[in-house]
Amino acid sequence: MDRGHAALYVLSQRMVGADLARRTCLEALAPRPGDRILDIGCGPAYYLDHLPACDYHGFDTDRRHIASARARYGDRGHFYDEPYGPEHAARLAPFDGVLLLGLLHHLDDEQASSLLALVARSIRPTGRVITLDTALYEGQSRLARLIAKNDRGDFIRPPKAFRRLASEHFASIEDRIVGDTPRMLASHYMMELSSPVSASA
Repeated sequence: MDRGHAALYVLSQRMVGADLARRTCLEALAPRPGDRILDIGCGPAYYLDHLPACDYHGFDTDRRHIASARARYGDRGHFYDEPYGPEHAARLAPFDGVLLLGLLHHLDDEQASSLLALVARSIRPTGRVITLDTALYEGQSRLARLIAKNDRGDFIRPPKAFRRLASEHFASIEDRIVGDTPRMLASHYMMELSSPVSASA
C-alpha cells in the first residue's frame, strides 16, 4: 500500500481548504447513527472520523486510496476499488444518504446524468444526496478561479449546468457556493438533492 499517495492527496486538499468544504457537506447531510451511507469517489475517506457510526460504503477507482481507507477505517466501513454500478445498487440499496464529493466535474454530461439517475434509484424516497464540485462562476475571486482552472477535472461547469443535470433526476435542489474565503481558498458548488424523480415516477 502506498500511504504516501493518500497522504499527499489529503495534504493538497487541506492546502486549499477542500477538507473544510467536505466537512460542510457532512454537516449538510447530517447522518444519524445507523444510517446507510453511500460515498462514490470516496478517495482515502479521510473525513470518516467526522461521521457517526453508520453503515458506510465507499467506492473509488483509485486502488491506492481504497487500500489506505481499508487500512485506517476497515472496521468502520466497506470499501470497493471499482466504480459503483447497477449491480451494486441491486445488492446494497437503498441508502439514507449519498455523497458525491469532487466527482461530477470529472464526468461528461452523459456520464454525470447516468450516475445521478443510478443514485436516484439507490436512495430511499426520503434520502438525500450531497454533491460538491469545482465550478466557475461570475464574481469568483481571482485566486479561486485560478485554483479552479488548475483542477484536474475536465468538465468544470458553471453552477447552472450542474443544477440542470441534477434537475433531471431530483425534484428538490438546494444549492450554494462553499469557500472562496481566507480559510477555504478554493470555491466549490454544493447541491443538496432530494425527492428522487425515480421514486415518484
